[in-house]
Amino acid sequence: MKKPALIIGSLIILVLVLSVVRIFISNQVATSGVVLGKIQTEAASLKTENTLLAEKLYTKSALTSIDSEAENMGYVTPKSDFVLSGQVPVAYKQ
Repeated sequence: MKKPALIIGSLIILVLVLSVVRIFISNQVATSGVVLGKIQTEAASLKTENTLLAEKLYTKSALTSIDSEAENMGYVTPKSDFVLSGQVPVAYKQ
């Protein structure tokens, strides 16, 4: 009669231990889910910021933007082109 009581007692203890382990693992998974959500939110905001910065870079590096910025700084386009007329001999024949 002692053997069935020992088996039932050990099974009850095993069920209690496994329940505690399950609760502990569920708590860890829930906590890591919250952390994962925060990381995903931060990654999405960084991607958005990266896109905005790339767009600003493209806008600033456009030739029209550079031209208007140069005009604001005082640079002007030359009014006449400088061209050498005729050919200058490089060497004289002897």
